[in-house]
Amino acid sequence: MTPRHRPRTGIRRDDGVRIIRADEVRYPGVEMPVTQDDSDDGYERWKNGGRTLRPARDTGLALDGKRARELRQQAAQRRRQTLAGVMAVVVLGALLLGWQYSSDRQAAQHPLNTGLSAAAPPLKRTGTPAEGVPVVRAANPAVAVVATPYFASYRSLKLRLPVSVADLTEVGFHQASYPYARRLKTRMPDADMTDAKHDRTTHRDKSAQSTAANAYLVGEVLRMWRARPGKPDTAVDVGANPGSAVFSPVDGTVVKVKKYKLYGTYDDYEIHIQPQGHPTLDLVMIHVDDVTAAPGDRAVAGISQLGVVRKLPRSVGPQLRSYTKNHGYHTHIQINDATDPAYKGLKDAIKAEEPTATPTQHPLAR
Repeated sequence: MTPRHRPRTGIRRDDGVRIIRADEVRYPGVEMPVTQDDSDDGYERWKNGGRTLRPARDTGLALDGKRARELRQQAAQRRRQTLAGVMAVVVLGALLLGWQYSSDRQAAQHPLNTGLSAAAPPLKRTGTPAEGVPVVRAANPAVAVVATPYFASYRSLKLRLPVSVADLTEVGFHQASYPYARRLKTRMPDADMTDAKHDRTTHRDKSAQSTAANAYLVGEVLRMWRARPGKPDTAVDVGANPGSAVFSPVDGTVVKVKKYKLYGTYDDYEIHIQPQGHPTLDLVMIHVDDVTAAPGDRAVAGISQLGVVRKLPRSVGPQLRSYTKNHGYHTHIQINDATDPAYKGLKDAIKAEEPTATPTQHPLAR
Protein backbone atom coordinates (compact mmCIF):
# COMPACT_ATOMS: atom_id res chain seq x y z
CA MET A 1 0.00 0.00 0.00
CA THR A 2 1.35 3.43 -0.95
CA PRO A 3 2.03 5.63 2.11
CA ARG A 4 -0.70 8.19 2.57
CA HIS A 5 1.76 11.03 3.19
CA ARG A 6 3.79 10.50 -0.01
CA PRO A 7 4.44 13.95 -1.51
CA ARG A 8 2.62 14.65 -4.80
CA THR A 9 3.66 17.25 -7.33
CA GLY A 10 1.81 19.26 -9.95
CA ILE A 11 2.01 22.49 -11.92
CA ARG A 12 -0.37 25.32 -11.14
CA ARG A 13 -1.80 27.36 -13.97
CA ASP A 14 -0.51 30.56 -12.33
CA ASP A 15 2.70 29.52 -10.52
CA GLY A 16 5.59 27.15 -10.77
CA VAL A 17 6.14 23.78 -9.10
CA ARG A 18 4.86 23.30 -5.56
CA ILE A 19 4.58 20.37 -3.17
CA ILE A 20 1.09 19.22 -2.20
CA ARG A 21 0.52 16.86 0.65
CA ALA A 22 -2.42 14.52 0.58
CA ASP A 23 -3.78 15.80 3.86
CA GLU A 24 -3.84 19.33 2.43
CA VAL A 25 -6.42 18.43 -0.24
CA ARG A 26 -9.95 19.46 0.73
CA TYR A 27 -13.12 17.88 -0.66
CA PRO A 28 -16.09 20.31 -0.62
CA GLY A 29 -18.92 19.04 1.55
CA VAL A 30 -16.77 16.51 3.41
CA GLU A 31 -15.13 17.09 6.81
CA MET A 32 -11.85 15.22 6.93
CA PRO A 33 -10.73 13.85 10.34
CA VAL A 34 -8.09 15.81 12.21
CA THR A 35 -5.55 13.83 14.31
CA GLN A 36 -2.83 14.97 16.64
CA ASP A 37 -0.31 12.33 15.63
CA ASP A 38 0.87 10.46 12.58
CA SER A 39 -1.32 7.40 13.14
CA ASP A 40 -4.15 6.37 10.82
CA ASP A 41 -6.63 5.76 13.64
CA GLY A 42 -8.58 8.94 13.04
CA TYR A 43 -8.83 8.24 9.28
CA GLU A 44 -9.88 4.65 9.86
CA ARG A 45 -12.54 5.67 12.39
CA TRP A 46 -13.86 8.28 9.98
CA LYS A 47 -13.80 5.79 7.11
CA ASN A 48 -15.56 3.09 9.11
CA GLY A 49 -18.32 5.56 9.89
CA GLY A 50 -19.70 4.88 6.39
CA ARG A 51 -19.14 8.31 4.87
CA THR A 52 -18.46 8.55 1.11
CA LEU A 53 -15.99 10.99 -0.44
CA ARG A 54 -17.39 13.30 -3.11
CA PRO A 55 -15.40 14.00 -6.30
CA ALA A 56 -12.94 16.81 -5.86
CA ARG A 57 -13.44 19.96 -7.93
CA ASP A 58 -10.81 21.55 -10.17
CA THR A 59 -7.73 22.02 -8.02
CA GLY A 60 -6.04 24.48 -10.39
CA LEU A 61 -3.52 21.86 -11.60
CA ALA A 62 -2.54 21.47 -15.26
CA LEU A 63 -1.26 18.30 -16.94
CA ASP A 64 2.43 18.18 -17.72
CA GLY A 65 4.94 15.56 -18.63
CA LYS A 66 5.08 12.99 -21.42
CA ARG A 67 1.32 12.50 -21.89
CA ALA A 68 0.66 16.24 -22.11
CA ARG A 69 3.37 16.65 -24.72
CA GLU A 70 1.91 13.77 -26.73
CA LEU A 71 -1.54 15.38 -26.71
CA ARG A 72 -0.12 18.72 -27.86
CA GLN A 73 1.88 17.01 -30.62
CA GLN A 74 -1.20 15.12 -31.82
CA ALA A 75 -3.27 18.32 -31.94
CA ALA A 76 -0.53 20.11 -33.88
CA GLN A 77 -0.29 17.19 -36.34
CA ARG A 78 -4.06 17.27 -36.95
CA ARG A 79 -3.89 21.00 -37.67
CA ARG A 80 -1.04 20.45 -40.14
CA GLN A 81 -2.93 17.63 -41.89
CA THR A 82 -6.08 19.77 -42.16
CA LEU A 83 -4.11 22.68 -43.61
CA ALA A 84 -2.34 20.39 -46.08
CA GLY A 85 -5.69 18.95 -47.22
CA VAL A 86 -7.17 22.41 -47.82
CA MET A 87 -4.10 23.48 -49.79
CA ALA A 88 -4.26 20.31 -51.90
CA VAL A 89 -7.92 20.98 -52.80
CA VAL A 90 -7.11 24.59 -53.77
CA VAL A 91 -4.15 23.56 -55.93
CA LEU A 92 -6.15 20.77 -57.63
CA GLY A 93 -9.01 23.17 -58.43
CA ALA A 94 -6.58 25.69 -59.93
CA LEU A 95 -4.96 22.97 -62.05
CA LEU A 96 -8.35 21.74 -63.34
CA LEU A 97 -9.44 25.26 -64.29
CA GLY A 98 -6.13 25.86 -66.04
CA TRP A 99 -6.43 22.56 -67.92
CA GLN A 100 -9.94 23.38 -69.11
CA TYR A 101 -8.89 26.84 -70.33
CA SER A 102 -5.80 25.43 -72.07
CA SER A 103 -7.82 22.63 -73.66
CA ASP A 104 -10.36 25.05 -75.09
CA ARG A 105 -7.56 27.04 -76.71
CA GLN A 106 -6.00 23.90 -78.18
CA ALA A 107 -9.34 22.77 -79.60
CA ALA A 108 -9.39 25.78 -81.91
CA GLN A 109 -5.75 25.43 -82.93
CA HIS A 110 -5.49 21.79 -84.06
CA PRO A 111 -7.60 21.20 -87.18
CA LEU A 112 -7.26 18.10 -89.31
CA ASN A 113 -6.78 18.68 -93.02
CA THR A 114 -9.30 16.01 -93.95
CA GLY A 115 -12.60 16.07 -95.79
CA LEU A 116 -16.09 15.29 -94.62
CA SER A 117 -17.04 11.94 -93.15
CA ALA A 118 -17.30 9.28 -95.83
CA ALA A 119 -20.15 7.70 -93.87
CA ALA A 120 -22.29 10.83 -93.97
CA PRO A 121 -25.73 10.32 -95.54
CA PRO A 122 -26.33 11.92 -98.96
CA LEU A 123 -27.16 15.60 -98.86
CA LYS A 124 -30.59 16.68 -100.08
CA ARG A 125 -30.23 19.92 -102.05
CA THR A 126 -32.58 21.58 -104.50
CA GLY A 127 -32.27 24.80 -106.44
CA THR A 128 -34.91 27.51 -106.29
CA PRO A 129 -35.73 29.74 -109.26
CA ALA A 130 -35.28 32.86 -107.15
CA GLU A 131 -31.77 31.97 -105.99
CA GLY A 132 -30.27 29.39 -108.29
CA VAL A 133 -28.22 28.03 -105.37
CA PRO A 134 -28.66 24.78 -103.43
CA VAL A 135 -30.78 24.79 -100.29
CA VAL A 136 -30.40 22.17 -97.58
CA ARG A 137 -33.88 20.82 -96.94
CA ALA A 138 -35.57 18.41 -94.60
CA ALA A 139 -34.80 14.72 -95.05
CA ASN A 140 -38.32 13.87 -96.23
CA PRO A 141 -39.74 16.62 -98.49
CA ALA A 142 -43.10 14.82 -98.68
CA VAL A 143 -43.79 15.66 -95.02
CA ALA A 144 -44.89 19.15 -93.99
CA VAL A 145 -42.11 20.80 -91.99
CA VAL A 146 -42.47 22.97 -88.91
CA ALA A 147 -39.48 25.13 -88.02
CA THR A 148 -38.11 24.85 -84.51
CA PRO A 149 -39.00 27.73 -82.15
CA TYR A 150 -36.80 30.75 -81.45
CA PHE A 151 -34.73 30.59 -78.27
CA ALA A 152 -32.13 33.41 -78.42
CA SER A 153 -31.02 36.48 -80.37
CA TYR A 154 -28.13 38.79 -81.08
CA ARG A 155 -29.39 42.27 -81.84
CA SER A 156 -31.77 41.85 -84.81
CA LEU A 157 -30.59 38.29 -85.56
CA LYS A 158 -32.91 35.64 -84.13
CA LEU A 159 -31.73 32.08 -83.46
CA ARG A 160 -33.97 29.05 -83.76
CA LEU A 161 -33.48 25.95 -81.65
CA PRO A 162 -30.85 23.72 -83.35
CA VAL A 163 -32.61 20.51 -82.24
CA SER A 164 -36.27 19.56 -82.13
CA VAL A 165 -38.25 20.33 -79.00
CA ALA A 166 -38.91 16.62 -78.59
CA ASP A 167 -35.16 15.86 -78.55
CA LEU A 168 -34.20 18.82 -76.33
CA THR A 169 -32.89 18.18 -72.83
CA GLU A 170 -31.72 21.59 -71.56
CA VAL A 171 -30.36 24.94 -72.78
CA GLY A 172 -27.36 26.32 -70.92
CA PHE A 173 -25.66 29.67 -71.54
CA HIS A 174 -22.01 30.09 -70.55
CA GLN A 175 -18.82 31.99 -71.35
CA ALA A 176 -16.99 31.47 -74.61
CA SER A 177 -13.21 31.12 -74.66
CA TYR A 178 -12.46 34.27 -76.64
CA PRO A 179 -13.48 37.95 -76.42
CA TYR A 180 -14.71 38.18 -80.01
CA ALA A 181 -17.78 36.04 -79.20
CA ARG A 182 -20.96 38.14 -79.08
CA ARG A 183 -23.38 38.15 -76.15
CA LEU A 184 -26.69 36.39 -76.71
CA LYS A 185 -30.06 37.26 -75.22
CA THR A 186 -33.08 35.14 -74.41
CA ARG A 187 -36.64 35.76 -73.25
CA MET A 188 -36.67 32.64 -71.11
CA PRO A 189 -36.26 33.11 -67.34
CA ASP A 190 -33.27 31.75 -65.48
CA ALA A 191 -33.67 28.38 -63.78
CA ASP A 192 -32.85 27.75 -60.13
CA MET A 193 -29.45 26.14 -60.60
CA THR A 194 -29.54 24.30 -57.25
CA ASP A 195 -32.90 22.69 -58.01
CA ALA A 196 -31.88 21.93 -61.61
CA LYS A 197 -28.72 20.22 -60.42
CA HIS A 198 -30.60 18.22 -57.81
CA ASP A 199 -33.38 17.15 -60.21
CA ARG A 200 -31.16 16.93 -63.33
CA THR A 201 -33.83 18.90 -65.23
CA THR A 202 -35.63 22.24 -65.29
CA HIS A 203 -38.98 20.43 -65.73
CA ARG A 204 -39.76 22.04 -69.09
CA ASP A 205 -43.39 21.47 -70.10
CA LYS A 206 -42.96 20.50 -73.76
CA SER A 207 -46.70 19.91 -74.15
CA ALA A 208 -47.20 23.69 -73.81
CA GLN A 209 -44.89 24.46 -76.77
CA SER A 210 -46.56 26.34 -79.63
CA THR A 211 -45.86 25.31 -83.23
CA ALA A 212 -46.62 28.75 -84.68
CA ALA A 213 -44.09 30.20 -87.11
CA ASN A 214 -42.91 32.84 -84.61
CA ALA A 215 -43.16 30.68 -81.51
CA TYR A 216 -40.59 31.07 -78.73
CA LEU A 217 -39.23 28.15 -76.73
CA VAL A 218 -41.05 27.57 -73.43
CA GLY A 219 -39.30 26.83 -70.16
CA GLU A 220 -36.22 28.07 -68.32
CA VAL A 221 -32.54 28.30 -69.18
CA LEU A 222 -29.41 27.42 -67.23
CA ARG A 223 -26.63 29.92 -66.46
CA MET A 224 -23.35 28.00 -66.30
CA TRP A 225 -20.22 29.89 -65.21
CA ARG A 226 -16.69 28.99 -66.21
CA ALA A 227 -13.21 30.36 -65.51
CA ARG A 228 -12.82 31.99 -68.92
CA PRO A 229 -11.96 35.50 -70.08
CA GLY A 230 -15.08 35.91 -72.21
CA LYS A 231 -18.25 37.63 -71.03
CA PRO A 232 -21.31 35.68 -69.85
CA ASP A 233 -23.89 34.52 -72.38
CA THR A 234 -21.38 34.41 -75.24
CA ALA A 235 -21.97 30.70 -75.93
CA VAL A 236 -24.81 28.24 -75.50
CA ASP A 237 -25.00 24.45 -75.14
CA VAL A 238 -28.22 22.94 -76.48
CA GLY A 239 -28.62 19.43 -75.11
CA ALA A 240 -29.98 16.35 -76.92
CA ASN A 241 -29.16 12.67 -77.15
CA PRO A 242 -26.41 11.57 -79.56
CA GLY A 243 -27.80 11.02 -83.04
CA SER A 244 -30.49 13.72 -82.68
CA ALA A 245 -30.86 15.90 -85.78
CA VAL A 246 -29.00 19.23 -85.71
CA PHE A 247 -30.61 22.12 -87.63
CA SER A 248 -29.27 25.46 -88.71
CA PRO A 249 -30.17 28.14 -86.13
CA VAL A 250 -30.29 30.90 -88.78
CA ASP A 251 -31.00 31.58 -92.43
CA GLY A 252 -27.66 31.91 -94.16
CA THR A 253 -24.85 30.35 -96.13
CA VAL A 254 -22.53 27.56 -94.99
CA VAL A 255 -19.07 29.06 -95.61
CA LYS A 256 -16.82 26.49 -93.95
CA VAL A 257 -16.93 22.93 -92.60
CA LYS A 258 -13.82 21.71 -90.80
CA LYS A 259 -12.88 18.53 -89.05
CA TYR A 260 -10.66 19.13 -86.04
CA LYS A 261 -9.45 17.53 -82.81
CA LEU A 262 -11.41 18.56 -79.73
CA TYR A 263 -8.91 19.20 -76.92
CA GLY A 264 -6.31 17.95 -79.37
CA THR A 265 -7.63 14.38 -78.97
CA TYR A 266 -11.25 13.75 -80.00
CA ASP A 267 -12.70 13.93 -83.54
CA ASP A 268 -15.23 16.69 -84.03
CA TYR A 269 -16.63 19.06 -86.67
CA GLU A 270 -17.12 22.78 -86.70
CA ILE A 271 -19.65 24.34 -89.08
CA HIS A 272 -19.48 28.04 -89.97
CA ILE A 273 -22.58 29.86 -91.22
CA GLN A 274 -22.75 33.47 -92.36
CA PRO A 275 -26.20 34.66 -91.27
CA GLN A 276 -28.26 36.27 -94.00
CA GLY A 277 -28.01 40.05 -93.81
CA HIS A 278 -25.11 39.94 -91.32
CA PRO A 279 -21.84 39.67 -93.29
CA THR A 280 -19.71 40.67 -90.29
CA LEU A 281 -20.86 37.73 -88.18
CA ASP A 282 -19.81 34.08 -88.14
CA LEU A 283 -22.08 31.56 -86.43
CA VAL A 284 -20.13 28.47 -85.36
CA MET A 285 -21.50 25.08 -84.31
CA ILE A 286 -19.41 22.21 -82.90
CA HIS A 287 -19.99 18.74 -81.41
CA VAL A 288 -21.69 17.59 -84.63
CA ASP A 289 -21.38 14.25 -86.42
CA ASP A 290 -22.45 12.84 -89.82
CA VAL A 291 -22.27 16.31 -91.34
CA THR A 292 -24.48 16.69 -94.41
CA ALA A 293 -23.73 20.34 -95.20
CA ALA A 294 -20.97 21.69 -97.41
CA PRO A 295 -19.58 25.16 -98.13
CA GLY A 296 -21.90 27.07 -100.45
CA ASP A 297 -25.12 25.48 -99.18
CA ARG A 298 -28.00 27.76 -98.27
CA ALA A 299 -29.45 26.90 -94.83
CA VAL A 300 -32.97 27.60 -93.63
CA ALA A 301 -33.34 28.34 -89.91
CA GLY A 302 -34.87 25.57 -87.85
CA ILE A 303 -35.37 23.30 -90.88
CA SER A 304 -32.13 22.56 -92.73
CA GLN A 305 -30.43 19.59 -91.11
CA LEU A 306 -26.64 19.98 -90.88
CA GLY A 307 -25.79 16.71 -89.11
CA VAL A 308 -26.50 14.98 -85.80
CA VAL A 309 -25.43 15.48 -82.19
CA ARG A 310 -22.03 13.88 -81.64
CA LYS A 311 -21.54 11.30 -78.89
CA LEU A 312 -18.60 12.80 -77.04
CA PRO A 313 -16.45 10.45 -74.91
CA ARG A 314 -17.51 10.35 -71.27
CA SER A 315 -14.02 11.47 -70.32
CA VAL A 316 -14.79 14.90 -71.82
CA GLY A 317 -17.34 15.59 -69.08
CA PRO A 318 -19.42 18.54 -70.42
CA GLN A 319 -20.73 20.95 -67.80
CA LEU A 320 -24.29 20.33 -68.94
CA ARG A 321 -24.15 16.78 -67.55
CA SER A 322 -24.72 18.15 -64.03
CA TYR A 323 -28.21 19.25 -65.12
CA THR A 324 -29.34 16.42 -67.43
CA LYS A 325 -29.70 12.65 -67.26
CA ASN A 326 -27.88 11.85 -70.52
CA HIS A 327 -24.31 12.87 -69.62
CA GLY A 328 -24.82 16.34 -71.04
CA TYR A 329 -24.55 15.53 -74.77
CA HIS A 330 -25.14 18.73 -76.75
CA THR A 331 -24.26 20.94 -79.68
CA HIS A 332 -22.42 24.18 -78.99
CA ILE A 333 -23.29 27.52 -80.65
CA GLN A 334 -21.61 30.90 -80.59
CA ILE A 335 -21.59 33.98 -82.80
CA ASN A 336 -18.20 35.55 -83.48
CA ASP A 337 -17.28 39.01 -84.72
CA ALA A 338 -15.66 38.19 -88.06
CA THR A 339 -14.09 41.66 -88.25
CA ASP A 340 -12.03 41.21 -85.10
CA PRO A 341 -8.31 41.18 -86.08
CA ALA A 342 -7.67 38.33 -83.66
CA TYR A 343 -10.34 36.09 -85.18
CA LYS A 344 -8.92 33.34 -87.44
CA GLY A 345 -11.99 31.10 -87.61
CA LEU A 346 -12.83 31.97 -91.23
CA LYS A 347 -9.44 31.06 -92.65
CA ASP A 348 -10.00 29.11 -95.91
CA ALA A 349 -13.73 29.89 -95.78
CA ILE A 350 -15.60 30.69 -98.98
CA LYS A 351 -17.05 34.12 -99.62
CA ALA A 352 -20.80 34.13 -99.18
CA GLU A 353 -22.85 36.03 -101.70
CA GLU A 354 -26.15 37.45 -100.62
CA PRO A 355 -28.97 36.06 -102.86
CA THR A 356 -30.97 38.52 -104.91
CA ALA A 357 -34.17 37.05 -103.47
CA THR A 358 -34.35 34.66 -100.55
CA PRO A 359 -37.49 33.10 -99.08
CA THR A 360 -37.83 33.92 -95.39
CA GLN A 361 -39.29 30.52 -94.73
CA HIS A 362 -38.75 27.07 -96.18
CA PRO A 363 -41.27 26.33 -98.95
CA LEU A 364 -42.49 23.23 -97.12
CA ALA A 365 -42.81 24.89 -93.73
CA ARG A 366 -46.22 25.72 -92.38
